[in-house]
Amino acid sequence: MKFLFALFVLAVSVAADVESGNTVQAGCSQKGQFCNNGTFLCCGKLKCDTGANVCR
Repeated sequence: MKFLFALFVLAVSVAADVESGNTVQAGCSQKGQFCNNGTFLCCGKLKCDTGANVCR
């Protein structure tokens, strides 16, 4: 029973993490970091300012 509860808690936390969308992801640039809309992409909902090559 404890195993099933632990599995349920893990599933809920993973679902909440996926839904948040604001998590730090490996391989993407955070606000103020370099981007070029090619090999360096911005994380989440951030947009790349191609004039300055930074995520905003």
